[in-house]
Amino acid sequence: MKSIKLITTTLVVSSVAFMSCKSDYKTADTEVDTVEEQVEELETEMDNATDNNAESDYIMDSNQVMSKEYAMNDGRNINYQTTEAGIVGFDGWQQFNILTYELDEMKKANIYTKERVGNLRGVIATLDESIPSWLKTEEVMEDVADIQKEYNELMAEPNATEKEYKENLEEVSEKYADLQEELTETVEKYIKVNEKAIEKYNEQIEKGNIEKANKKYQKEIDKLNKIADYEDKQ
Repeated sequence: MKSIKLITTTLVVSSVAFMSCKSDYKTADTEVDTVEEQVEELETEMDNATDNNAESDYIMDSNQVMSKEYAMNDGRNINYQTTEAGIVGFDGWQQFNILTYELDEMKKANIYTKERVGNLRGVIATLDESIPSWLKTEEVMEDVADIQKEYNELMAEPNATEKEYKENLEEVSEKYADLQEELTETVEKYIKVNEKAIEKYNEQIEKGNIEKANKKYQKEIDKLNKIADYEDKQ
């Protein structure tokens, strides 16, 4: 019986990293009614960029963004993009990816137009509906709800001064940072459980205890299903 090996792939991109958004994705004179329209327009723009060899339009500036693919031994794959600040994107969660990109673009340009922020309403409103089930921990969903709450309060004050508006938007950004931190910790939990299961298995295999190795492994790997502990109360 062979020991189990850990499989993980990391792609490091210095200076720039490809993201699923465009710098001029939404402008002041363009407002979208639904997140479906946002995603559809984004995908159309990406297709057009590929046809026109204009992939540079979809590059997000960053000191270092790493795309990681982690193959879990229960058959699932965890694919995400991360920086020193934490996770900035997930395969299968377009709403989070768009929110990450837009907040980053506004911060870099120090331009927070009400129109551009308003165009995020569909994305933020469906963060909780679109999140992959394996990321649904109590803490993550609480942070998602906090972002939605702060954003709704921000949009409920259309007559706020520019200073007040930026301060209120900063509250949204802070809640996003909390979510980013919690998502990073959640992914780390999955990886640690998987690594421990492999470690326990290999320890017993080295001793020649095949049956015990399988039991130890299964006991640890079952903990993966307990990480996403959120229960929908509706």
